[in-house]
Amino acid sequence: MEEYTLKTNFAALEDAQANEYLMDFGQIIEKAFEHSDSRPRLLGNLLVLERYCNTVRQGLAGQGHEAKLSVCLRYAQGLLWDYLGGRVTAADFQDFANDYFAWLLEHCVGPSIDLYESLYAEYFADSCPESYEWFAVEWSSGLLMQLVSIEGGRVDHEDFEECGNLDFYGPLSMLDMLEDVCIYLTDTPVASNRGADLEEAMAQVRKNSLFQEIVMHVQNDLQTALLAAPAEWEALRKEYGQHTILPEQYAARMLEY
Repeated sequence: MEEYTLKTNFAALEDAQANEYLMDFGQIIEKAFEHSDSRPRLLGNLLVLERYCNTVRQGLAGQGHEAKLSVCLRYAQGLLWDYLGGRVTAADFQDFANDYFAWLLEHCVGPSIDLYESLYAEYFADSCPESYEWFAVEWSSGLLMQLVSIEGGRVDHEDFEECGNLDFYGPLSMLDMLEDVCIYLTDTPVASNRGADLEEAMAQVRKNSLFQEIVMHVQNDLQTALLAAPAEWEALRKEYGQHTILPEQYAARMLEY
């Protein structure tokens, strides 16, 4: 059997193979990036994150909201791109990274630590993410905290005390989430909430061109990150400001799910 890689044609796989590919996708990514340092890994995350955030923005606009992400999320994205380009170090944003993650924890599980008053006023006081924005907050805050940990900075949260390489939690979790969302977006029938019926619906989704295109985007973005030279990073940032993970007509419906 041919070994799965980022170049595998997902749309050509049989049902069982497509499921196996998604189950193994984390290992496939890690093998592709096994000789890469933090910056290609960060670029891969950022390209997919940009697509996702652009779709969320389109969805907000389609629902009649202001088509702008929360202040803290936009600032976090900027920090990550600036780190990639060598304009800042992790030491420059370690206070923000710790507060950003604490703010996320406060939303998810309740108060954790007191936020620095100055940082709260500047980045969090006027931030009120919509539901699908919170995933981007989780994704970007995890990347910032990992970078702080890798560079030996101050880490207030034990989950990040020992980090080796940047992970690909964001793209993998996004695929899992969108596989489920695509059941709704493609009007795929689900006979019941039993596991077997849900799996049958997901098997149908994996045959659908909408989900296949999402997988292709992630594959291509990660390959782009592997091959891009540092001189190309700023051009990619500009280019991916226009890319989305879903066609625009699905963005508002995604936020309704």
